Formats: sequence, C-alpha cells, structure tokens
Amino acid sequence: MNEWKEQWIKYKISQLHPKDLIHYGAMYGLSVSYQEAAQILQLVQQSNWSLNDKQSLQTLLQQAKQIVSPQAYQVLKELYDEYLS
Repeated sequence: MNEWKEQWIKYKISQLHPKDLIHYGAMYGLSVSYQEAAQILQLVQQSNWSLNDKQSLQTLLQQAKQIVSPQAYQVLKELYDEYLS
C-alpha cells in the first residue's frame, strides 16, 4: 500500500472518538460500550502497525480480542478478513 495512504488512514484513526466507534458498531448491529471503544481506540492509536505488515495486524487483532466482547471480536475478525486479508 502507498505510504501516503497509510499515513492518511492513521491520521483519520487518530481523529476518532469513542462515540464514533459506538456509532460504527451500531451500523453493524453491534453494541459497543464506551469503555470498549475507548480501549480499542487507545490500542490502535498507540500500537505500531502497518497495513503492509500482516503480522502486525494479526497482533493488533489478538490484542483487541482481550479488550472487547466475544461478539465485538467476531465482527472485528470478519471485517479484518473481508478488507485486510
């Protein structure tokens, strides 16, 4: 992936608020608590990952599994498989 695109994506993620994740969760029929949203944003914003490095994305996904509900993790996994695998 183009480095500029990755920087833009990371910038957009840095601008997200937990309420945004709650809204996006609702779009997928998922109830996300404010605390879960805040923790997942902190994880994604502070972790070192790259869209070109599948291992870093897998690590991020496994860390997210420890933070969110099993239902939320299932949706994250499905989205990961659909858009990033």
